[in-house]
Amino acid sequence: MVRVPVPGRTPPYAVAYVDLDDGPRLLAHVRQPTDAVDRVAPGTPVEVVGTTDAGDPLVEIVTS
Repeated sequence: MVRVPVPGRTPPYAVAYVDLDDGPRLLAHVRQPTDAVDRVAPGTPVEVVGTTDAGDPLVEIVTS
């Protein structure tokens, strides 16, 4: 959880390292509300769903 203001981003916002099945690791923004992200354990599956307006990878937590 990032709580430090930076230009173009309103805190708090969540970022996560994501290990893709084919090997690379991404630093991605998490789409879910920040209170949901606080309860997620390491290793929880996510899905890459696109990019932010700034072009950064965007993921969603897989819930089912």
